[in-house]
Amino acid sequence: MMNILAFLMPHAGWLTDLTQWLLRQIQRFWDALVAFFNDLLILAIQTMLALMIKMIGALPVPDVLKNYSIGTLLGNAGSTVGWFVQTFKLGECLALIGSAVAFRILRKVMTMGKW
Repeated sequence: MMNILAFLMPHAGWLTDLTQWLLRQIQRFWDALVAFFNDLLILAIQTMLALMIKMIGALPVPDVLKNYSIGTLLGNAGSTVGWFVQTFKLGECLALIGSAVAFRILRKVMTMGKW
């Protein structure tokens, strides 16, 4: 009995090689599957955001805002209002507030309202 085991042990390496090869193939397949679904998720998000950009771009400008701008409205206000706007950097302040509001809305959309 001992002679049979001694004979089979060196020749059983092919089974280990086969199982190692099979394990590597399964791991590669699993990694490819995970990468595919990650790419699919990224593609879905990218497509959804592109669709949202097209929807926002298709919105018409309200009629109330077509003929007016902040420059024309504040241009007729006088020198005191001009000094106030220039001293307190009202344009930069409104740009900062607008970007903060846009960031907050984008964060709400991306986290589905949780933040």
